[in-house]
Amino acid sequence: MTDAATALADPRFTACWPFTLIQECPLPNDWSNRRNFSNDAHDPGGETMCGVIQREYDHYRRSKGLPLQDVSKISRTEGADIYYNSYWLPECPKLPAGLDLQFFDEAVNAGPGAATLILQRSLQITADRAWGPQTDAAVKAITNPVGIIKAFTIERQAYYRALSGFKYFGTDWIRRSMEIGADALKMATAPAATS
Repeated sequence: MTDAATALADPRFTACWPFTLIQECPLPNDWSNRRNFSNDAHDPGGETMCGVIQREYDHYRRSKGLPLQDVSKISRTEGADIYYNSYWLPECPKLPAGLDLQFFDEAVNAGPGAATLILQRSLQITADRAWGPQTDAAVKAITNPVGIIKAFTIERQAYYRALSGFKYFGTDWIRRSMEIGADALKMATAPAATS
C-alpha cells in the first residue's frame, strides 16, 4: 500500500482525482466542512465524508493500526490514501487518458467490480466483474479510446438504470456520468494524451 505522498506525486491520479472529488465532496478545498458529510437513508453506504464511507474508513484505520473514529473526522491525507489505493490502483494506470478517469470515478461511485463490469461491456468482452487476462488484453488492444469512452458513458447509464436506487439517485447518477464522460473525452483528445 502506498501513502498519500506517493498518490499525490502520480500525475495521472492528480489529473483525475479533482474531477471525482468534486462529485463526492461539495467543498473539496475545505475537507472538514460538514457540507461534505452525508447520511442518506436510501444510500446503503451510510455515513459518508468526501466520498469515503464509515466501513471503508474503519478498515483503513485498522490497516494502519489506528484507533477507529467517526468518518466525519477523516483528513484529506487519509482521503487521498484511500482514493489512490482502493480505487485508482491497480487498474487505472493500465488505461489510456480519459478512460482512466471514467473507470476511477465509477470505482469510487459503485465499486471496482462495477467499474470493471462497465469497462468489459464497453470493450464487448465477457462481463464478469473480474479483471483478468482477457480484460488486460482488451485494454492493451485499445486503438480508439474515444470510442470506448463514449461506450463507457452509455454502459454506465444502463448500469445505473438497472439499480433499485435509481429512483432516488438516478438523476444525479446520469448527470455525473455525462459530466465525467465529457471530461474524459477532453482528456483523451488533449495533445499530451495523443502524443
